[in-house]
Amino acid sequence: MRFSKRISFLMLLSSLLFSVHGIAGQFQDVKQAEKTTQQGNEILIASNGFFHAPEEVLATLSPGERKWYHRFQEGIPLFDGWKKITQAVVEKFPEHEREKRLAAMQVLGLKIGYEWSRDNRVRKVNTDMLRAWGQDLRKAGAESHVQLANVLYKIDSEMNTLLHME
Repeated sequence: MRFSKRISFLMLLSSLLFSVHGIAGQFQDVKQAEKTTQQGNEILIASNGFFHAPEEVLATLSPGERKWYHRFQEGIPLFDGWKKITQAVVEKFPEHEREKRLAAMQVLGLKIGYEWSRDNRVRKVNTDMLRAWGQDLRKAGAESHVQLANVLYKIDSEMNTLLHME
């Protein structure tokens, strides 16, 4: 059962990657984005510019895993969620790159959050990895947006390797 859920997630994520990549260039003002349908996949774009993962993706998680996924995205006391991290990272880039970076960060957050929220016995992303990536992002953000882009590429590549997407 877990294997079929995993395959379903990877198929949905692959189609989501293509959809979100297309969305980034379509909206002149991310804050005014709305529900969009591309390639048969519905992606909900909130008024704050963040998309919500399709229910089919979240449905592959158990109720407990979904709770951890939302904690990862929203944060908990003393720990920022992916949404806040994304806003801080995107602000480091020049204005003309921000929409593209926002879309990429959201897809990366979906991949990381989904995998980290899974049961400890099967997940491929653990809290130590989150801490290390967070440190890398903070250090790169203090240097330059170019260094930040390199770190984001590295994290995304690691995630794709962990999820066998490359």
